[in-house]
Amino acid sequence: MKRLSSVAVLALTTALIGGGGCASSRTTSGDRHVVPKSFSDVSLEKFDEVGLLEVDLHTAVQTREAVEREFEKRYGKAGHPRWFFHAFDVTSLDFVVARYEPTKGQPARYVAERRLRVKRSTDAERALGVADVTFSYERSSHGIDVGMSKQDVVKIAGKPLAERSLGRAGSFELRYPSFCVRFVRGKVAHVWRPEQCAR
Repeated sequence: MKRLSSVAVLALTTALIGGGGCASSRTTSGDRHVVPKSFSDVSLEKFDEVGLLEVDLHTAVQTREAVEREFEKRYGKAGHPRWFFHAFDVTSLDFVVARYEPTKGQPARYVAERRLRVKRSTDAERALGVADVTFSYERSSHGIDVGMSKQDVVKIAGKPLAERSLGRAGSFELRYPSFCVRFVRGKVAHVWRPEQCAR
């Protein structure tokens, strides 16, 4: 695995987007969670064909910001970049930078270009916007755990206020007064605050 310090952030960012809370119930060292893409219309390809870079938090934040700036400017156009949270364990957070390659059908096709690994910390989770995701996986939220079925959730939380389809079979949200539950492939992927739900 390669290592990259913050002094190399400019070179890394150019390569990526250029041309062409702390809790007592953290995962054990053997647990690794792969985060399903919460965007139901996205296909991420060639993930296993790109190298993994180990970077510091400053580099990761700068890279994410650069990718998201270009995403805002070029969204919908061929080649626009996107930042994905891929996986995590007790020691690290893994991200993927991918580029959009249009296809005639659905889902939208993104091709992986880089995989970045960051040392996990509370500061890293907050700075990279993944604290809610790691919390959902590691601590039960409202009694609901990642991987539960719709039936399991309704037994615990009762009938939802609304159910919203996210476009693909098995991808939907259940809305409750103080939270919402997002399902991917028919299983709970995230438990979020209401303002984080699809509009």
